[in-house]
Amino acid sequence: MAQQFSAAERKLVHHAMDEAEAHTARYYCFPPHRWQSLRFDLLTKRDQEWEPVPRSVLARVQRMNRQSRAPRLSYDFYRIQLNDPGILQVALRKDFGVELYSFLVYILTHEMVHLVRLSSILDHDALTLSPREQEENRVERISRQVLAAALHLDIEPIISKFSLHHTGR
Repeated sequence: MAQQFSAAERKLVHHAMDEAEAHTARYYCFPPHRWQSLRFDLLTKRDQEWEPVPRSVLARVQRMNRQSRAPRLSYDFYRIQLNDPGILQVALRKDFGVELYSFLVYILTHEMVHLVRLSSILDHDALTLSPREQEENRVERISRQVLAAALHLDIEPIISKFSLHHTGR
């Protein structure tokens, strides 16, 4: 089994990210300038700053504090990290095959919802007090709502074969 995305799969990841961003921005009715003000990056295992995560975690969003070039100014920065080996293992086990793109859109949409909630909707303290499972259930429900409008995606088989709770997410 492959331990990291191939070059072709990384292209799929970046296309899936573009689509996840578009669906999420549309769902939250963010104007383009608001969406562009969110500072984040996307890492896969081939990226230098990628860090190992538990195999059962397919992706994660981390809120980081960065310093701007102006003195004493800092800002929130978000890192979305995909767990290539975990995603590839689930895709193989669930026999997603050509549905890998839809699976990636589903995962990335889930992470984009986390990012939006971390950056604007939730008070940061409220998020730390909310039980993780409760927050995951809420984000999963919202992610499915976000993707309900994506008629061209073959999302239903992904949703029916895959549950975040069965993979330890």
